[in-house]
Amino acid sequence: MFFVFAIISFSIAYRRAKAAGHNGYLWGIVAATTFIATGLSLTIGFSVFLGIGIELWGWSEKAAETYSVIGAIISVIASFGTTWLILRKLNETSKETLSEPPPPPTFKQN
Repeated sequence: MFFVFAIISFSIAYRRAKAAGHNGYLWGIVAATTFIATGLSLTIGFSVFLGIGIELWGWSEKAAETYSVIGAIISVIASFGTTWLILRKLNETSKETLSEPPPPPTFKQN
């Protein structure tokens, strides 16, 4: 299910990038990679934290089963958040305005 959301984020980013005139494949890959990397890094970090808690502080192994679900939910929510930030960046219009060209030079004739 996690990778299905990554594919959906790829397709949404692709369409929005193409509509904004950007490289669709690049932004799609960035969105999908960000979704997967955020989810995996938070899940691994939370699992390491639970493992340290079991070994050092004597938490029960049942606590790891209970809190691992909460960690997975948090990581999926964070993945949606980071993907939302990327899609928000794609929706921004360019704030740079092109200035008018300078007026043509005037020459004094004697």
